[in-house]
Amino acid sequence: MTKPNFSAPCTSGLLALLIAGSLVISPQQLLSQTLISPAFNTGVNKKKEKADPPEVQLTITAAESPDPLLRYRLWPAVEKRRNISVNDIVSRAIIHTIQASKSDSTYSPQKFVEWESLPLDEMPIEDAKKAIRPYGLALAELKRGETLMRNDYDIQLDDLSPRELIGTLLPELQQGRLLSRVLCLRARISAAEHRWEDMIDDCRLGFRLAEITGKSTDFLVSRLVGQSIAQVTMRVLEDAITQADPPNLYWALASVPAENLFEIRESLEYGSVPFSRILKDVSNLPDTSIGEDQARAKLLELIKILTEMSETSLISAALSAALDSDTQQLAAGTFVIAIAEQSRDTLADTDQWRDRVDDLSDSEAVLRATVLEVKRMRDTYLAWSLLPDYLWDSYSKERNAIFDESGDSFNPATMLVLQLPPAVGAAKKAGMCSMQQYNFLLTLEALRMHAAETDQLPETIDGLRPVPARRDSLSQKNFGYQRTNPHSATMTRQPRHERDTETTFEIKLKGKP
Repeated sequence: MTKPNFSAPCTSGLLALLIAGSLVISPQQLLSQTLISPAFNTGVNKKKEKADPPEVQLTITAAESPDPLLRYRLWPAVEKRRNISVNDIVSRAIIHTIQASKSDSTYSPQKFVEWESLPLDEMPIEDAKKAIRPYGLALAELKRGETLMRNDYDIQLDDLSPRELIGTLLPELQQGRLLSRVLCLRARISAAEHRWEDMIDDCRLGFRLAEITGKSTDFLVSRLVGQSIAQVTMRVLEDAITQADPPNLYWALASVPAENLFEIRESLEYGSVPFSRILKDVSNLPDTSIGEDQARAKLLELIKILTEMSETSLISAALSAALDSDTQQLAAGTFVIAIAEQSRDTLADTDQWRDRVDDLSDSEAVLRATVLEVKRMRDTYLAWSLLPDYLWDSYSKERNAIFDESGDSFNPATMLVLQLPPAVGAAKKAGMCSMQQYNFLLTLEALRMHAAETDQLPETIDGLRPVPARRDSLSQKNFGYQRTNPHSATMTRQPRHERDTETTFEIKLKGKP
């Protein structure tokens, strides 16, 4: 297996599974685009069932709500927010990040990832402080933009062709990901030293960076990198909760606009933009026949666009050579002959052409059938992406039908299927997993607040007081909860992926038998 190339820039069609399959990813995992649909996935041999993962031990302390309730902030207070664009400041922070990473090679970005997984009391504090020191200017610059709430990052995507749009490089996301690692490492250092105010300040900045990155473009990869930054930030908070004396951050967490941070609907809709741009000219067809010559010209134009976009297709390789030579008309004619009958069958099933399909030339039949199939694929992709989270897994078969059915097709529309953001289901799952992590933190803080009032864990989390527990976003039900005695309980959550080892947690009140 080829090792990931850290220098490879992110692209707009980044395989969602890279992020969704591993809730917290390293910068090395941000690879170039792989335009392969689920229809072409190879089978994987199923392994024997493994034993249930061991329980994760979480020792928490009782902690009452702060006074006032929003004394601690994980999102800028309303009175501090300014309607000013943050993007120039973030761009400067990114430049400082690049300079710092080049000036000091003592600690690689991979080392930051390794330290993230260590318990706070095992972190090499002095080494970590040395590692983040070169990034001081980058972090200071980022801090300047914390309360600037408008996001005006505009790289003029509307002017790009479909091929240019799909191949857009986004290397700034990779550097933003590295900056978030540095920021969260500094927050972990503060947590390990029980400097809670400093930790909270950096986590608040981490959530802001997550939103800024996620909303920088409408590409799916922007949303997923933003989610990943938020996930690393939440992991800092989860580790901090297990320390001896952290403040209760229930209301601080509740103020974070999580639904906005973790939504991907707009990005899924934006994934259909290449469809619309391709169809903009060639699909402007009247209800009456346009004739052989005009149909052939439009079809040739459509095939050229799809051929340029589908660089991994065998059809593309063959047509590219032909369409760039004097034999392009012959190539298009041969292509029409190959799928003319299939195209007529497609049109014969429609109300518009059922009784008139024989009036069309072969070229026009292929053109109209191709446009129809492209529209069907676009609408199917969009429509099934609109389902709410709790229905998502139940209708995966219907959602992926266009990928499954296109594998044996031999037409230009099939080329376009390859350009859809792949693994859409996995990308959606990533957002749901992020929301699960967020709700899990809120539920832990609710347990701590209950323990501060009663000196014990609750018998149940249904109707929990003084503040409510949150639901597991994957199961759409309460987290599993079973109290074993007044000071310990078992809590469970839905697996985030097949190899998830953090599904069962033994919760214990610190200092209690």
